[in-house]
Amino acid sequence: MKKLGLALALISTSVLASNADITKTLNKLGYDNKELKITNSPIKGLKSVSTPDGIFYVTEDGKYLTQGSIYNVQGDNLENIANSNNLKLMQTIAKDAIVYKAPNERYVISVFTDYTCHYCKLLHENIDKYLEAGISVHYFAFPRAGDKSDVGKNMQSIWSMKDRKAAFENAYKGNKISPASSMIPYVTQQFNVGKRLGISGTPAIILPNGELVSGYVPADKLLEVLDKKTSK
Repeated sequence: MKKLGLALALISTSVLASNADITKTLNKLGYDNKELKITNSPIKGLKSVSTPDGIFYVTEDGKYLTQGSIYNVQGDNLENIANSNNLKLMQTIAKDAIVYKAPNERYVISVFTDYTCHYCKLLHENIDKYLEAGISVHYFAFPRAGDKSDVGKNMQSIWSMKDRKAAFENAYKGNKISPASSMIPYVTQQFNVGKRLGISGTPAIILPNGELVSGYVPADKLLEVLDKKTSK
């Protein structure tokens, strides 16, 4: 038992030392330890680090760091290992979505939106085309100027309303947004998740497999993408 205890202690010390090297590297980039969540990645020798600005991949010795897509090419199809992390992040805010459900739902996409964004407006103007194609749309707030901006505060009001869907529609029609009687930090939570996903602009679409698609994609084109990915 003593040998087993010693072995476990050595493993624990090794993990802590490894994480300490990674933390030190992220500290150099201006991140506080409380902002970091370090987990194993599917790649040996590479850790996944969740930060307020997205996910970084860092070698265990903390010497090398990268951000962006990393693909597993062992199977017949490319697989971005970041997608599973994206889905986990989305689960933390899923219940707060403004939902437009397709009558004959085939797919569910998550869309980070800003009611002042031209292409977000274009997407929402065509919401019926997505729904007719069997694509349900779950909206989340991503005020491009930040959650503390005027737009951010307005979106906080929208999400704090009893009938947030009606308030959302009102905003997209260009009407005045009334302050909510009490503000709930839904938008701050969603904005922070968006940043962790690596989103910097809107609209940003999260596909059912966790893949991030930046920019406006017409309903017919998006359906082609979804069908193709599902058929693999």
